[in-house]
Amino acid sequence: MWWAWLCLTAAASAQTAPAPATPVIGAPDVPAAPVIGPKTPDLLPDALFAGFVPRLTLLIPPESMAALAKDPRSLVKFTLKETNGQTLDNCSLKLKGSAGSFRQINEDRPGFSIRTDKVKKDQEFRGSSKFQLNNCAQDGTMLHEQLAGEMARKAGIVASRCTHAYVTLNNKVLGTYVLKEGFNGELLSYFFKNTSGHLYDGGFLNEINPNLEVDKGDPAEKSRLLEFCGALGEPDPAKRLQRMDKILDIDAYFRYLALEQVLCHWDGYSFNQNNYRTYEDPGSGKFYFLLHGMDQVFGDSRWYIFKPPAKAVPNALLFDKTMRERARTQFFGVYEKVLRPIDWPRRANEIAADLKVKLRPIDPEESKRFEQRGKDAAGQIKSRLDCVKTQVEDAYRLRGAGGKAVLGAANYVWVWSTDKGEAKEVNLGGKDCLYVKVGAEKGADWRLPLSLSPGRYRFEGKLQWKGVKAGAGDNAKGGRLRVSGVGGSDNAKNPPLLGDTPWKSVSVDFTVTDADPTLVIELRGEAGELWADRGSLTVTRLP
Repeated sequence: MWWAWLCLTAAASAQTAPAPATPVIGAPDVPAAPVIGPKTPDLLPDALFAGFVPRLTLLIPPESMAALAKDPRSLVKFTLKETNGQTLDNCSLKLKGSAGSFRQINEDRPGFSIRTDKVKKDQEFRGSSKFQLNNCAQDGTMLHEQLAGEMARKAGIVASRCTHAYVTLNNKVLGTYVLKEGFNGELLSYFFKNTSGHLYDGGFLNEINPNLEVDKGDPAEKSRLLEFCGALGEPDPAKRLQRMDKILDIDAYFRYLALEQVLCHWDGYSFNQNNYRTYEDPGSGKFYFLLHGMDQVFGDSRWYIFKPPAKAVPNALLFDKTMRERARTQFFGVYEKVLRPIDWPRRANEIAADLKVKLRPIDPEESKRFEQRGKDAAGQIKSRLDCVKTQVEDAYRLRGAGGKAVLGAANYVWVWSTDKGEAKEVNLGGKDCLYVKVGAEKGADWRLPLSLSPGRYRFEGKLQWKGVKAGAGDNAKGGRLRVSGVGGSDNAKNPPLLGDTPWKSVSVDFTVTDADPTLVIELRGEAGELWADRGSLTVTRLP
């Protein structure tokens, strides 16, 4: 595969800030960028994706409206008319969207999938024969999909280009939509020399399986897809990795996963087996994932950059420590080449400002709304990337002896778990704290999974506890810091926290070998309360 970590766009070029004169402390070597191929979509003078905002009217006849009301996923005929531009008859459309975004044809702002060449071969609208009109029901900024796609393409991950369109349905003004490039050979041609392979649609909440919907290619020819499924199900771990390496571009998948992590893309493949395509490239004989459905991104600024995914492909790979290190290396590469050098919040404001100007003569009130939409998107992206920066630099520091990461409130999400006890975030004497209290079922805890390179570490923090009484059994001895998921920890060496004690430093040492650790703040027993000062919680790499 010859696709690259794509260059800056001409139609939507992100402004770059000068790279720091010195690298971030502890930064590892990052992967070399692949050679850029002869075609890159963001450098082409494409009529539709060159910053142009078309004004479109969808002329859907009564019989087609009735057909859509009966079956929203059926293709119906309509005429596509551009104000002061083309009029294309015998086009095809169906409604699009899923839980949260789907609207019926007689409801406000339905979404559309459009084909201009289904009936008339080679008929195109401004160079495109397949595109979507997204209603942005789950993205108030109307900018997420475009910005996320630009990030992805710069990391060499296949993702559609976007622009905006002002849409009217028959005589009803629908307003601004995101116009998104469709999944077809034209899109694939920017990333692959050979576009004759199979393109599969994961559909709604479907794992990789032999019956994936075929967007492109011969549905009867499934040999490579069956091999992919077989590799995922291979029971022998060593053989599984060998088979996966033959059927999947693993580094490309890890860059895809890196983008999902950065974008907080909870509704994509790796975290929800949703909103994805996968392409079988005849040139390499391997599969590649395409990013899709990125309207609900940037939602959780503290999302951990190495959050453990739970679907078949990452599960088949990330059990292995060398694969986890490989995934981390690819993430660092994406960060250094795509995220750190570019002012993405500024890019959000640029797109919004451009739309404000272009929509002013069409709809002045809608034009004004994009000023706030740009600010909202820029704020979300800045908040997320500030947190990513901190987490990346923490990861860099922890790669060397003496490196320390502060696991405080601003940049990491601790998750609570209770046995009908109580766990909540509180403020005690000006300190932001994680609080646990013994309840009817004797306990509760807070947990933070981390992804660390093999080595020796110390988990430490300042704790205060009151009225702690041990219960029966080994798991009800009181309060403690502990580390789960790794065999080499000193959990048993530390005495349980009992009685009443004011703020005190508590620590536990552990060794990472084959598995990633989960840090735990725990209280289990007959009675008691415990507070952990969030700002004091650290993990340190030991010599």
